[in-house]
Amino acid sequence: MAYEHLKSTLANMPPSPGVYLMKDRAGTVLYVGKAKSLRSRVRSYFQASNTPHATTIGALLPHVQEIEVLHASSAVDALILENNLIKQYQPRYNIKLKDDKRYPYIRISMDDPYPAISVTRNVEQDGSKYFGPYVHAGATRETLKQLTRLFPIRTCALQLKEAGNTHRVCLDYHIGRCPGPCADLVSLEDYSDIVDDVMLFLGGKTKALVDELKARMARAAEELDYERAAVLRDRIDAVERGTHQQRMDSVSDEDYDAVGCAVVGGMACAQVLMIRGGKLVEREHFFLTEVDAADVGAVLSAFVPQYYAEASFVPPTVVLESAPDMHETIEAWLSEKREGRVTLYVPTRGRKHDMAELASRNSETILKQREVNVVGNAGENPALRELMGICNLDRMPARIEAYDISNFGADIIVGSMVVFEDGVPARSEYRRFRVRDIQGPDDYAAMKQVITRRFSRGIAEGAVMPNLIIIDGGKGQLGAASDALIDVDYVQQPRFGLAKRYEHIFLPDGSDAIILSKQNPTLHLVQHIRNEAHRFAVNYLRRLRDKRMTQSVLDEIPHVGDRRKQALLQHFGDIDGVRQASLDELLAVRNITRPVAQRIFKHLHDRQPG
Repeated sequence: MAYEHLKSTLANMPPSPGVYLMKDRAGTVLYVGKAKSLRSRVRSYFQASNTPHATTIGALLPHVQEIEVLHASSAVDALILENNLIKQYQPRYNIKLKDDKRYPYIRISMDDPYPAISVTRNVEQDGSKYFGPYVHAGATRETLKQLTRLFPIRTCALQLKEAGNTHRVCLDYHIGRCPGPCADLVSLEDYSDIVDDVMLFLGGKTKALVDELKARMARAAEELDYERAAVLRDRIDAVERGTHQQRMDSVSDEDYDAVGCAVVGGMACAQVLMIRGGKLVEREHFFLTEVDAADVGAVLSAFVPQYYAEASFVPPTVVLESAPDMHETIEAWLSEKREGRVTLYVPTRGRKHDMAELASRNSETILKQREVNVVGNAGENPALRELMGICNLDRMPARIEAYDISNFGADIIVGSMVVFEDGVPARSEYRRFRVRDIQGPDDYAAMKQVITRRFSRGIAEGAVMPNLIIIDGGKGQLGAASDALIDVDYVQQPRFGLAKRYEHIFLPDGSDAIILSKQNPTLHLVQHIRNEAHRFAVNYLRRLRDKRMTQSVLDEIPHVGDRRKQALLQHFGDIDGVRQASLDELLAVRNITRPVAQRIFKHLHDRQPG
C-alpha cells in the first residue's frame, strides 16, 4: 500500500455519513469533504486504479499525513458541517469562492416593539428578518428609499418602548415616510400592519400583500375612515403597477435561480441569474479556485452550498446546467433552509434550459475577459510574480490588502483598507475605520488598532484573509501592524511596509530595505496600491472633518436645520464660503429669510477672533 501511515485509519473508517479533514504533517487542514458513507468515500481516494494523479486531489494525496473524521446524523448535516469547516479553515485544496464579499441585506429589527428597517452587510442570529443578498449597495439603498415612500416604516436607530416615547419627530415624519412611533403618534397595531406589509413586499408575496391591503381598505371604508381608505387605495395601485411592469415580458410568474459555470485551468466562474415573477431581475458572478479542469459537477457541488448558505432567500427551484454530486442531499438541505420544497432541476429544453445555458456562456465570457484584463498576453502578472519572490510566498498573492492612517490632529484619526484582487482594485471590498481612544496623533497606535479590529473580526467571522498585507509606512508602522497580528494570533500573515520618502520595502524580519528600480513594474503596482489606500483614507478624513466643522458652527445657530444647512453648503461650497458671504448673498439662498440671514451673519462673524 502506497500510504502505509494511513492504513489503520482507512481500515477503521466508519460507514456512516460525516465529514473528513485531510491534514499535513504540521496538522494544517488541506482538504475538507463530506460523504454519505465515510468508508466508501475516503477509501476511494487511495485506490490505485481511481487515484486522479492529474487533478487537484492527486496533488493533495502525497501531502496527507492524517485524516480526521467527524460524524454527522445525516448527509444533510454533513453538508452543513462541511460548508462551515471550509469557511473556518479555508483549505488549500478545496474548491471555494475566491472572495467572501459581504453583500448588502435589508434588515428589519423584529426584536424591537417598533421594528426599524436598515441596510446591513452582517447577517446575525438576532431575531431580525433579513432580505437579500442584493448585489449593488447603491441600488439597495435606493430600494429602501422607495420602499419607505410606499410603506412608512422607521429607519432610525432609536431605542423605543411600546409606550411612553417622547422623542422629537424627524424630517421623515413630516414628509410621510415614518408614522412617528418615537413620539407615540402611531399605535402598535397599525405599525405592525406596516411591518407585515414590508415583509410581504420584500419576500415577493405581492398577491398576498394586495389581498391584505384590499381587506384593510374595505374595513376602513365600512368605518367611514375614507382618508385611510384612500391611502390604502393608492398603496394598492402602486404595488399593482410595479408588479404589472415587472411581468409585461414574462411568459410565467415563476421564481427560480439559474446557475451556470465555466472552468478554465485552475479557475472557475459561476453565475447566478435571479428570475422573480418570470423576469430576470438580477445577476451576479463568483470566481472559484482550486478547480480541476472541466469538472463542472464538482464546481456546482461546491458552489451551490457556499452560495445559498449566505442567501436569505432560496427559490423553490434552482436550475442547473448539470446535476451536482449528492444532489439529493443538497436538495434536502435547501428545502430545510427554505422551509418548503426546493428542486434542483436540470432541463433539457425550454426557457429554463436557455437560462442555464445563458449563465454558462456568461461565465465563460467573464473568465476570458478576466484573463485579458488581469493576466494579459504574458500568461501571468509579472509584478505579482516578483512580489511572490520578494515576500517568499508559495503562490502569487491573489488578494492584497493595504492599510493607511490619516489624521486631523488629535481630533479625528481614520484608517483605510483597500483590496486588490489579481492586481486589480476590488472597490466593493474597501473598508474605513474610525480610530478612537488614542491620545494624540499616534500613527503607530492607530495602525495597531485598525489591524487588530480587521483581523480579530475576520477570524471570528471566517472571512477571507489576504495573501499579502502592505502597510503604508516604514519600520514603525510595520512593527505596529506585526504586533497587532501577534495579539490576534495571526503571525503567519506575509506583510511588508512601503516607506514614502525613498519608496523602500521593509520586511518584518528586520533585514535591510529592498530597493526596486523606479522603472520596475512591481514598484509601480505597489505604489498604486499604497496610493489608493492613502486616497481612500484622506477622502474619509476630509468628509469627517467637514462634517465636524459644519456641525460645530451651523448647528449652533437657531432656526438653521438640516434643510437650510444643506442649502447653504450647496450654494457656497463649504463653511468658509458661508462665513465670507455678505448679508445680501445669504438672502439669495433658498429658504433663508432676512431674520435667519441676520442670525447666521452675526453668529459667524462674532466667532471670528479679534
